Amino acid sequence: MVAPNLPGFAGTPHTGEVSIPTYAHWLRAWLEEQHILRPVLLGHSLGGAVIMELAQQSPAEVAGLILAASSPLGGLVTPEENYPVLEMMRSQPALLEMSLGALFPSGRPANFPDLVLDGGRMAATHYSGNARALSAWRVNPEQLRGLPTLVLGGELDALVTPDMVRSQAQALGTQAGLFPGLGHGFPQENPAALRACLEHFLHTLPEEA
Repeated sequence: MVAPNLPGFAGTPHTGEVSIPTYAHWLRAWLEEQHILRPVLLGHSLGGAVIMELAQQSPAEVAGLILAASSPLGGLVTPEENYPVLEMMRSQPALLEMSLGALFPSGRPANFPDLVLDGGRMAATHYSGNARALSAWRVNPEQLRGLPTLVLGGELDALVTPDMVRSQAQALGTQAGLFPGLGHGFPQENPAALRACLEHFLHTLPEEA
């Protein structure tokens, strides 16, 4: 498994537009540079939108999708009154830490300080920019149907709610898996449970010819 940092995240350089298609183009180029062919892509939150965009553009290049608390298929709209708070996070580390902490209702994971550090290294353009990008983005589920897809969410997620996760799974012709007692950060809250789901899903995929 490999996990790149998208442009503008955790110190990775970013130039140009902040948009989901821009991230998808970057990811495709990165995969080509790594000589990774037909991967199973896992995307969490905004990352889910990125991998769906890549799959929509080039479905033959993807062997499967794992959507973890992913942005809904019609995008994720942030209320206008929340944008000043997003911008305040750029200069107020305590606010950023509090906001990130809310993603883990079962308790902050051991690597939480690292997550806060990486969050603070996000490009200045991305605090409001990513929210605007998700508001403007959408994907046609018909273009993803037939692609093996695992849809997961947290039972206590207030950002990508269980109803959103179920609707996403239904639109893609699959079932939703919800982790009880966990929130938006369920991959860090219970990595062992996530790993078990991933291993089961990967074993169901057809072997490459």
